[in-house]
Amino acid sequence: MSNTHQSSCPWCQPFIDSQHVIHKYFLPRAYAVLIPLATGLLLLLFVGLFITYVMLKSQRVTKKAQ
Repeated sequence: MSNTHQSSCPWCQPFIDSQHVIHKYFLPRAYAVLIPLATGLLLLLFVGLFITYVMLKSQRVTKKAQ
């Protein structure tokens, strides 16, 4: 029940008066964009680093075999 409340309430907030007490329990709207954006960029960074690491490691193995 709590998870449903946490995920549905921010979607309803734009329709609730800005002076309502419920707004103090949630982060400002700017964070609704910044947090997923930063998370996505970090995820892309780590995936890119992993792919680079695997490719470099496979090149080393190929050079040793020759």
